[in-house]
Amino acid sequence: MKKKWIIRFIQICGCVVLCSILASAQKNDNGIKEGITLSDLGVTKEQKVQIEAMWKLKGQKHSQAINDLKTFNRLVKDSLIGDNEIRETLEKTRLKRKAMQTQIDKAEEALIQTISPRAQLHLTVLGILDNGLPRRIAKTQTDKATEQKKSDIPIPTEEQSERTPQ
Repeated sequence: MKKKWIIRFIQICGCVVLCSILASAQKNDNGIKEGITLSDLGVTKEQKVQIEAMWKLKGQKHSQAINDLKTFNRLVKDSLIGDNEIRETLEKTRLKRKAMQTQIDKAEEALIQTISPRAQLHLTVLGILDNGLPRRIAKTQTDKATEQKKSDIPIPTEEQSERTPQ
């Protein structure tokens, strides 16, 4: 009977030692790793200026899109606006968007011609160069939940607020 307990105790100790070794090995692998800078990739100051300019262009494009959506929302809510006005607004917006995208494409092509393939790879992964995905906007889970709650609440229109007794 004592022999079984001794064997079981040795097995448990062996498992604890093995788990400790694995945990310490993982901890050592997850040490602080320094990020790669643009200088490490061989990007010059002139190229950094090009990168920053292109990033600002993409930011402007994003802000322009948000402003355009606000305009579209106003048009959707206004029932007195005619189809011609809506058509003109849509055409102007599309022309502005195409012009901005053309400007970004030209800046991107100029940048691609001057930087190393490794730098291109890193900039593509980061989304500075086009990677086919829309630009990320970070939102926390609580922000998403709050927005969901807000969207579930019906927003009274002017007609409804006039009907409610005060």
